[in-house]
Amino acid sequence: MTQEPELSSNLARLIARDIVSVGRVPAILSVFILISALAVVYITHQSRQLIAQQELLLIERDQLDIEWRNQILEENSLAEHSRVERLAETELGMKRPSASSEIVVH
Repeated sequence: MTQEPELSSNLARLIARDIVSVGRVPAILSVFILISALAVVYITHQSRQLIAQQELLLIERDQLDIEWRNQILEENSLAEHSRVERLAETELGMKRPSASSEIVVH
């Protein structure tokens, strides 16, 4: 059990010594590669989050569109001429004027 930490620390030391012994250019390139790989992971994560958010917004848009259509149908049914006429007669006591009570203004 004690050999595992020693092996991993020895391996890390060997890798670090090899990178340093080769020169600065490979070390710098290794750092840039590591940074590039982390950037790819981060951007992929951000892209997936934005795609999920877009899906939620599309679902919300569809729900709002359905609600809007229902509101239009309700508005049309409430504004129907026969309904308005019936409500005017029953609730407000309004009647159509007779031809004799009509006054035409020229």
